[in-house]
Amino acid sequence: MRLPITILILILYFSSCKEKAEKKSEPKVEETQLQSQPTERVNLTKVPDSLELIVDKNLIGDFNGDDKTDFASLVKNKKNGKIGVLILNNSLNQESFIFGAGKEIDQMTDLNWIEVFKTLPKGEIVLPTLVDEKTGDIIGQDESKSFKLIGNGIYMSVEESHGGGILFWNGKEYKWYHIE
Repeated sequence: MRLPITILILILYFSSCKEKAEKKSEPKVEETQLQSQPTERVNLTKVPDSLELIVDKNLIGDFNGDDKTDFASLVKNKKNGKIGVLILNNSLNQESFIFGAGKEIDQMTDLNWIEVFKTLPKGEIVLPTLVDEKTGDIIGQDESKSFKLIGNGIYMSVEESHGGGILFWNGKEYKWYHIE
């Protein structure tokens, strides 16, 4: 009598282990659905042939405030070796904008100093920094010249410094804002 009961207990034990193993290997439906959401795509064939994308310095965001996913990247001009920023708007005509890489922006044609390249949230308030013109010392924030970003801004700076700039859409065109 003991032997049949022991065998029955062992069978029940091993079958319950098998059920637990099978449950662990089942994919979670919720996670799979979250990972497969459709995303908008920007046509990267619109990148000018004279520019080379810098692979690890790409951003996506709504840079012009039209609620469509746009693309931005640091680029290298193949002809002159200068670094710049390319923005591709996800619009009907897939407009592209180049800053630096040989084209002047805020008296700069080469943005090779950029180490930090990231997006700023849409709607963020940007406060200009007041700088003493004689000494170059930072005085503080100039709240009288603050503005709200219409789309995501593109923040660029040097790692060990707070200087740099923001590319942002003002409703008509992209503008550069220098930050100390």
